Amino acid sequence: MEVKMAKKQRKHERPAVQVEETKNGLNSLKDMLNADALGKLKLLEKEMKADNERKAQELAEQKRREQEERERNKSFGELLADYEKKGGGKYS
Repeated sequence: MEVKMAKKQRKHERPAVQVEETKNGLNSLKDMLNADALGKLKLLEKEMKADNERKAQELAEQKRREQEERERNKSFGELLADYEKKGGGKYS
């Protein structure tokens, strides 16, 4: 009888080992998926940061062009007033 019980106990041990291996396999799969998702998120973050920087540069360039356009369109009186404000008059 002891031999039969020992065999039965061994049979019960095998599935437990397989279940543990399956759990380990699922954990490694979960880790792989998490790593993949994390990689995608980091890539998305990098793309968003580059896009925001590009937009900021475009905005700064647009403001610079608008300022140049305003300077070009000033009348003689406005230019003279600006010159005097800066202290660039002849007798300053």
